Amino acid sequence: MFAATVRLARLALATTALATLATAAPAEELTGTITVWSWTAPADGLEAAVAGFNKLHPGVTVKVEDVGNPAIWDKITAGMAAGGAGLADVLNIGIDYIGNYIETFPTGLVNLSEVGANDLAAQFPSGMWASGSSADGGVYGIPYEVNTSGFFYRKDLFDQAGVDINTIATWDDLLEAGKKIKEATGAPLISMDKAATVADSAGLWQLLTNLQGSFYFNAAGEITMNGPAGLRSLEWIKKANDAGVVADIPGGWDNFMLQIKGQTNVAVIPAASWAAGVFENEAPDMAGKWGLRLPPAVEAGGLTAAISGGTYLSVAGTSPNKQAAWEFVKYAMGTLEGQQATYAGGGMFPGFKPMLESDGFVKKSAYFDAEVNKFFIDELGQNTPTVNYTTDYARALKAYTDAQTQVLLSGADPKTVLDEAAALVAGQTGRTIAN
Repeated sequence: MFAATVRLARLALATTALATLATAAPAEELTGTITVWSWTAPADGLEAAVAGFNKLHPGVTVKVEDVGNPAIWDKITAGMAAGGAGLADVLNIGIDYIGNYIETFPTGLVNLSEVGANDLAAQFPSGMWASGSSADGGVYGIPYEVNTSGFFYRKDLFDQAGVDINTIATWDDLLEAGKKIKEATGAPLISMDKAATVADSAGLWQLLTNLQGSFYFNAAGEITMNGPAGLRSLEWIKKANDAGVVADIPGGWDNFMLQIKGQTNVAVIPAASWAAGVFENEAPDMAGKWGLRLPPAVEAGGLTAAISGGTYLSVAGTSPNKQAAWEFVKYAMGTLEGQQATYAGGGMFPGFKPMLESDGFVKKSAYFDAEVNKFFIDELGQNTPTVNYTTDYARALKAYTDAQTQVLLSGADPKTVLDEAAALVAGQTGRTIAN
């Protein structure tokens, strides 16, 4: 459940980090200033944790800077490429970036497994923890925002079509339901950006593939996008498209808003857990019409949980005050008091088990007529698979979305285009295609 695999530290970084931390003053005597880079709501959450941290460490000044998103990725990447010059002490890093930084810049982040992070491993979802670790055992980020895959559905459309959501156990069941809904209401089952005008056009395939314990790459860095799981996912997408239940709607925030507000009808929206709050805030008139449940399994009895993005707090390898930086990360992410302050300030869904089990965290939403947080806690309680992004995620994503477009717009064979996409990525990166 909430377990993690931790690996051996990278020697170069461990030597530097441990030398600094071993000679630092005891925690109660810490002094100095640390800077934290984040953005908007996550930054608000971290700012809210400062007061409690300062009760424990009054000699440390914490400056939380809202760098902006996506500007923060350019800023961190540029700093890493410059040997860590100009980086903040604490960095808020996305799950789709941290693997790249770990692999490309071995000394860019402090190996937190050498300063006690292993003690926190069992308190976080296994897949999320592993995705912030290196192939040889280092832990380079403590999970901050943990997004699972939400499955939002239009109760009114299901009711009009006479479809009981509780009878849907698999995505094949959902496809059959989608045909009934389309016939009864005219509404498509789901929407996709068929021309892949935005990067997240691969979101549905990533969800389906992750529900089968796979992704673009495996833990060894081999290409798996054209393996059995990836192929099964694209075949389902093709079946749904051929059945006429997939609406062609360009990606982007505005079109997402139209769908949740019911101005563009779709029966189902698979979206990350953070979206639950967006539904309530942006589409209040749809209260009672949207429902929420765990995603169906791809195969009967399979996973109904997947990590759908998230972020970490990491300590920069060049931080002049690593001990204080780690103590802040540990307080904000690894204590119930810190987690409660951070959640109250920013609203980012946590993965810290004591927080998820704390009094009052699960409460009923009048909007969904359900205990929303409980759905996401149930997902995190499953053995969520590790998501291996690697340094070549962008290349794999582009190759996949091009393949998906061929399937959706030209009726191409899923196996053929996935094999071609995998071969393209192998040629671009030198990576091996897994058997």
